[in-house]
Amino acid sequence: EPESVQLRFGFEGVTMCDEYVVVAFQRAWSDEEYVRIGMYNTETMEWKFGMYALDEPESPNGGWVGLSDISHVKDGMFLVLERDNQGGPDARIKKIYGIEIEDMEDFVDGTVIEKMFILDLKEKLLEPNGLVYEKVEGMAITEKGEVWIVNDNDGVDDNNGETQLLNLGKILKKK
Repeated sequence: EPESVQLRFGFEGVTMCDEYVVVAFQRAWSDEEYVRIGMYNTETMEWKFGMYALDEPESPNGGWVGLSDISHVKDGMFLVLERDNQGGPDARIKKIYGIEIEDMEDFVDGTVIEKMFILDLKEKLLEPNGLVYEKVEGMAITEKGEVWIVNDNDGVDDNNGETQLLNLGKILKKK
């Protein structure tokens, strides 16, 4: 049971794929090696979990790396927003990865999900001539395939209060 393992680090992103609610958890639970991607079947009311390997911290300040959001693209393709907890010149990891979960019905609980690098966001975050935000925490995909991101400014608590909403454009290659 998930409740026996989870102490903190709950949902950070939610999306839908057919009858499944798919959630990204921020960080690994207890002594688990991977962070979880949860798949909740709204018809059977059962959970399955995929395991996702986070990047290792790269900042000179150390810190941690976690998931901030997940968005369904089409079929079994999802975008995942991965970030460190560093801002400004110490920020290193603000990236979008792709994952594929082709058949959730037959997905084996506990399987490690392979991630594919899509985009490093740091250059885009610097375009408005400010600092790289710590908390890039929201992501959405339009019907036209444009990807939008937004930061969480924490209501000016340990932050300058600025909110940045960016259109990254069509970052996915057509197959």
